[in-house]
Amino acid sequence: MKVIRITAIWCMSCLVMRNRYDKLFKEYGIDQVIDLDYDEDDISAYELGNILPTVIIEKDGLEIKRITGEKSKKELKKIFEEL
Repeated sequence: MKVIRITAIWCMSCLVMRNRYDKLFKEYGIDQVIDLDYDEDDISAYELGNILPTVIIEKDGLEIKRITGEKSKKELKKIFEEL
């Protein structure tokens, strides 16, 4: 499983969510995380709206889940358990 996390330095939700995601990635053994910056990196391939942060989870090269915006720890755990 590969995770692509798209954030921006000016995005307060991105700052809040970074720690939540980092803890979840560690808990679920996800070590393949690609961090992209909304303003600095080419993110055109991800057909992104303007909701940040956006986390895209891929398996075997296919997107299986997209998570946008702020989520509670409980919501995130539920999503990751379903994966």
